[in-house]
Amino acid sequence: MPCGHSSNEGEEETPSPLWGEGWDEGINTFSLFLSFMKPSQNIKKILVIRSATRILNQTLNSLKQEFPDAKITVLAPQGVEAVVAQDPLVDVVLTIGNHRRMGVLNYGRAPLEKLRKQKFDLAVALYNVDHGLGYSNIDLLAWASKAKTIRGYNSRGTYVDLSGRNILKKWFLEKTTLFWVGLNYIATALLFFCISLGLIGEWCFRKLSSPKKNTRKKNASPRKRHEPPIAAPEKTSKVLTLV
Repeated sequence: MPCGHSSNEGEEETPSPLWGEGWDEGINTFSLFLSFMKPSQNIKKILVIRSATRILNQTLNSLKQEFPDAKITVLAPQGVEAVVAQDPLVDVVLTIGNHRRMGVLNYGRAPLEKLRKQKFDLAVALYNVDHGLGYSNIDLLAWASKAKTIRGYNSRGTYVDLSGRNILKKWFLEKTTLFWVGLNYIATALLFFCISLGLIGEWCFRKLSSPKKNTRKKNASPRKRHEPPIAAPEKTSKVLTLV
């Protein structure tokens, strides 16, 4: 065997991977990194706005199952603070005045600043209806808390992810819907007024024009009475001949 030749001269060399030998290991490491970056792993503080009473318990159970280590804070009216605090799934209760509609303006600027300092990872708005229309004030309050993620839970137990753009769009649709409904009522009332005014005008016109026709009939009737009767010449001639 000549010097300088390898004993594996006849064996075929295995081709190297196209992207290098550490490509598969890099994919596995990146996948593991993404698994830790899931939103469910980062949510530790949850704010639930008690805007719908009947779905509060089922929403709390759902959130606790999905985020077992998260701390749940409920924002509720003052009148139900003691009742909400007795729920074992609730960690903290924040109160808002007993207003008819919960919203940013009713909550106040100072309490809202304290709410933002909590740095919630998830804010939840509750809906009594599936489509969630009529709850834009709750969505705005959840958005004003500056939580990282916002969800809207409906009566079916499902939820939708909300963004600032979607919340503002929903608020605009609700406000314009009320505007068009009010405008429709005004247009209907105006149309009814115009029809009623036209009918009254027609009745007045008929009332004013009817006496003139009656006077003409009265003036025409005496002329017929003074006309002389028409004689029958044939009958008178026969009577004279008999005499």
